[in-house]
Amino acid sequence: MGNKQFMKMRLGARPAKTRGFTLVELIAVVAIISMIAVYITIEINQSSDDAKVGIATAFLASNVPAAISSYRARNRSSCRDLGSGTGVDITSTLVSRGLAPNSPWDEPWSAVYNDSTREISVTITTTGQQANDSASTIATNLNDAEVPQVVRATASNNTATVVYSCS
Repeated sequence: MGNKQFMKMRLGARPAKTRGFTLVELIAVVAIISMIAVYITIEINQSSDDAKVGIATAFLASNVPAAISSYRARNRSSCRDLGSGTGVDITSTLVSRGLAPNSPWDEPWSAVYNDSTREISVTITTTGQQANDSASTIATNLNDAEVPQVVRATASNNTATVVYSCS
């Protein structure tokens, strides 16, 4: 054995006949790929929640007021035909005016008309790991947007409730 061969063997070099990766190298690569996959999954879920909040905000800021205006245009500029009393469920009426029956979280939303205050309350339930944050963000977005028909928007217990004026 020559001096060069001895030095290579001593420094941990593999013999020429052995090719490929060691088990330790393969485990290290799999661990790194696993960590990257976990990070990407978390980021995708977060961006998905952000997109749902944006869709829900747009739904509550433009689609619901448009459906209310459409109803009023067909009913002599009045919401009185929606029902009398407090807590009259008008979800199906607004869905018939073109609104989607489910929220971006694939949960049904509800709409209630209060005849004494002439207000419509629409409630959307958010789901997922960021449900409370999503509901709060929707309420904040609507309060900051100054949508003409929106009286107030609140959030609690994974739900966002938006109150619209119907007078």
